[in-house]
Amino acid sequence: MPLTTQKTFHVGVIIDSLAGGGAEKVMLTLATEMVAQGHQVTFFCLKNKTEYQVPASINVVFPLSDYRGRIRGWSNRATLAALLQRSVDAQANLRGQFDLVLVNLYESYRLASACHFVNCFYVIHNAYTQELQREKRMGPLKSLYMRKILKTLTGKRLIAVSQGVADELASARLFSAQSIQCIYNPFDITQIRQLAQHSPEELPSQPFILHVGRAAKAKRHDVLFKALQTVRDDVRLVCLSSNVKKLSKLAAKYGVEDRIVLPGFTDNPYAWMRRASALVLSSDFEGLPTVLIEAIICGTPVVSTDCPHGPREILQDQLAKFLVPVRQPEKLAEKINEALHTGFDLEKHPILPAVDVKRITQQYLSLIA
Repeated sequence: MPLTTQKTFHVGVIIDSLAGGGAEKVMLTLATEMVAQGHQVTFFCLKNKTEYQVPASINVVFPLSDYRGRIRGWSNRATLAALLQRSVDAQANLRGQFDLVLVNLYESYRLASACHFVNCFYVIHNAYTQELQREKRMGPLKSLYMRKILKTLTGKRLIAVSQGVADELASARLFSAQSIQCIYNPFDITQIRQLAQHSPEELPSQPFILHVGRAAKAKRHDVLFKALQTVRDDVRLVCLSSNVKKLSKLAAKYGVEDRIVLPGFTDNPYAWMRRASALVLSSDFEGLPTVLIEAIICGTPVVSTDCPHGPREILQDQLAKFLVPVRQPEKLAEKINEALHTGFDLEKHPILPAVDVKRITQQYLSLIA
């Protein structure tokens, strides 16, 4: 069936939850644009956990809502996959067959790979080798579990959110994909700039740098807090994250609790970005870190670890010198201090046209053959 502008499509998105993570935001941005173009989108969320505001025009289903056991595990795969398949089939009967199914995050990979979906693609949001190394450090059982999930990607069609992730997938030994292509994450540049005009209620009176991200080990708040020790002492650090208690305890450990502002999670970080002196990413690994691009859209300079993958593809031209090696807080602090007194004009940064939501939506819809 050829793709035409007159045809409307039904797109399914399978994802672990709609908690406040980057993959969730990416899929909601994509879905919102698809709906604006007249298409239908149905989300299948394995967990009933939602922190983002979901437009009423997007259908959200919780296929495992009646399941009382733990979702994580291998012995339950057939049972949970059957529930997921039944839910997808029910929505297809109710709203029309799915023209495209996009699977996101590891538990969703595990279950969807045991189902039978037409025109199904697996969206890989992170550096899987780094994820696997992290699981190894947490114990052999966790490592084995992750390896089993990764092996289910054999024979699947994969979408990488950056070229770095695509290159990593192409060299994988654990699995052999049917196909791999790179599609950047979508950004509604106009909407982000409009939301950036809002004023946060807890805005510090002093200059501040900003970090946006979950309190996950891979985000390396420890490195960020160590760096803050030698950042200009009139500058505060705002962390937008839902796990305030964990970050507060960690900040106290590194003696910077009096320089930290913890407003909690917000679905409009752009208002903070626009007013920040710089946005900082301290991660060990990423896929295509959305916060870096969002900050650039808001006209805010960024400092980032040169982690796999994404930052090197984003920090081009005048921002390239603000890439620093991972796990080196002294160098991170040095570049933060430099960014604080450097002038930037990011209006025409080269990453922006490459990630425009309309362009990315068309790339996804072009997967419908």
